[in-house]
Amino acid sequence: MIEHVLDLGNQLKKELETSTDFLIDSYNDLLIVGMGGSGVAGDVLKLVLNETTQINVEVSKAYGIPELVADRRPKCLFISYSGNTEETVEAVNDAIKNNLDWSVISSGGQLLELATEHERPFVKVPQGLQPRAAFGLMTKAAMHYVSSDKDGKYLEMCNQAGEYLNDVLSSQSKNELLRQALNISKEISTKTSLIYGGTPLTYLAAQRWKTQINENAKSKAFIGYMPEVHHNEILSWEANKEDSKTNYQLLFLRSSDENSQISKRFELTKEIIGDKVDISEIENISSKNIISELFHLILIGDLVSVYMAENLNIDPYDITSIEKLKKLLKG
Repeated sequence: MIEHVLDLGNQLKKELETSTDFLIDSYNDLLIVGMGGSGVAGDVLKLVLNETTQINVEVSKAYGIPELVADRRPKCLFISYSGNTEETVEAVNDAIKNNLDWSVISSGGQLLELATEHERPFVKVPQGLQPRAAFGLMTKAAMHYVSSDKDGKYLEMCNQAGEYLNDVLSSQSKNELLRQALNISKEISTKTSLIYGGTPLTYLAAQRWKTQINENAKSKAFIGYMPEVHHNEILSWEANKEDSKTNYQLLFLRSSDENSQISKRFELTKEIIGDKVDISEIENISSKNIISELFHLILIGDLVSVYMAENLNIDPYDITSIEKLKKLLKG
């Protein structure tokens, strides 16, 4: 898995295959459907659109399209690396039934077959990876769907972010970044991770950290959003304090774009519960490129999860429980 993490920059730079005469008409309402390592690319697209447009964007990680949502007649984007994710396939069929405008991102499977059959736009990503290992590719694919991006600005931002990651991993700072990730993995060890973000970008990165720790290291991880955690979760450290110190690691993903009150809340959190749980802080870079900022944190988190797997003698590729669940669902 480490080779896929170190290849994130190249994934962001890769030119992807699209359907013939690929064109995305403008839209005011976008429904994105995708699960797991595929669906997070939809979260990135939502982040970008929320930062740059007034488009209503909803990311659904469930079966089908509810009737009330279909009645809005949103533009639909269906994302599944395999093309066979049952929740997403059901949603595509609902879009067809309701005669909605829809598009696809996939490496193959039923989604590409349906897109081809119904002459819908698609972006095809290379096959042969587990979905979480294709995050750079899926993000690059998602940027094709910024309908206002007539000049390819966001595709170029992906290319620039890819160059940034490759530079980081080829320069002297490589040792620093890898050492940082290795140290964090050791701090977590066998503990349960709680990862807090304080901006939409760092909260999205926290979600990726969580799922990577879950899937690669087979370890428990949860997320929180500052300041919401100050209205409830901060109280949870009062009970069983010794157990908290032994079994939990709190991770703060920090950004220079934080509201000043958010920054103050992070600092006060350390004061209030720092004696009850160990806390690690990860500072993000400051950049005019939102994709570079996001993938800086993504790279560190992905490395942490792979190093954790190595430390725990865990196979990051093993998804036996997921495959067993799929078989059971099919009866």
